Amino acid sequence: MNAAVNNKTALRSLNILNIFLLATHFSLLIFFAALHIRLMAYVNIVSVLWYLASFLILHKNGITLYIFATFAEIMAHMTLAVLSMGWDSGFPLYFIGCIAIVFYADYFSVRLGQRHFKGSNFSIVSGTLYFCTMLATRLWGSIYEIDTTLSFVCLAVNSLVVFCFVTLFFGMLTRMAHFYEDALAKQATHDKLTGLVNRHYLVEQLEEIYASGDMSGYWLAILDIDNFKGINDRYGHLCGDFVLKTVAEMVKSLCGDRIVCRWGGEEFVIVGNDHGKNKKGIDIESALLEDIRRNVAIKDFVYDPETTVNLTVTIGMSHYRDGQTVDEWVNRADGRLYWGKQNGKNKVVEKDMEPQ
Repeated sequence: MNAAVNNKTALRSLNILNIFLLATHFSLLIFFAALHIRLMAYVNIVSVLWYLASFLILHKNGITLYIFATFAEIMAHMTLAVLSMGWDSGFPLYFIGCIAIVFYADYFSVRLGQRHFKGSNFSIVSGTLYFCTMLATRLWGSIYEIDTTLSFVCLAVNSLVVFCFVTLFFGMLTRMAHFYEDALAKQATHDKLTGLVNRHYLVEQLEEIYASGDMSGYWLAILDIDNFKGINDRYGHLCGDFVLKTVAEMVKSLCGDRIVCRWGGEEFVIVGNDHGKNKKGIDIESALLEDIRRNVAIKDFVYDPETTVNLTVTIGMSHYRDGQTVDEWVNRADGRLYWGKQNGKNKVVEKDMEPQ
């Protein structure tokens, strides 16, 4: 996966976390101010200012500072909230919900190339404060006298917030995990330079087709860029990469939904199962391959204002024959490609030829 995309996605996720925390603390500021619980109102003013400043910290890539400071802020805030309003207010639930933040932030910290935090250590701290505040409120009660009905309402609201909070962040973490897994799977099956499927993927597809027992109509062609080494030697490897990508785009565009694979180096493989005649009475696959060959031959590959490359391709094609193995099928097309390369290049070879 592109590193820039990777970092952008991870940083966006941490910013979403920060927005959620900012909104939560702003709501708590209003809540505590309305109840005249001044200690917590002042604490939430500081918290809101911190999360506003955190956008700049994240922008400057201060991930380590952000995670440590945010964890400390949440622990301090929840400890004071429980001591202020009592155990039955529902604020202790945030100690549990905070564990979701810890592992969420740790995951994206690693994605951004920052420090790997051990979520278990943070969880131990959160759990310790959970039981310490439980003991403190049972021994000495709360700092503020809270009406029983209000305490129950707080418990209900905080329970709902924590449930939503945990659901949201574990859901986001799961979606991001799937995102990265899909990206890694694509890396394993696609060529990085051209974006085409790679040899490993194609071999698996051919084996699946072969195992299905229905090979009727299938054909396979191997395309090789003529004199590609000369292009690299004369114009440089970056120009060679440009040629490979451009040829890949052309072939993929002309082939539609057929499988197009970068087989290796300057070779591409095309697999189709649409054997038949077109309106002119020409085999569909023959017309397609000739169209590819001609379009490449007439195209000016403009690498830069001072560099224009002209090139040709040679293609060897083979229809599947009953009783062939996949390797025999591929080797037959490869043999025809070889004959074409040895006998003038810039051609499509569709049948076995005697060496000249």
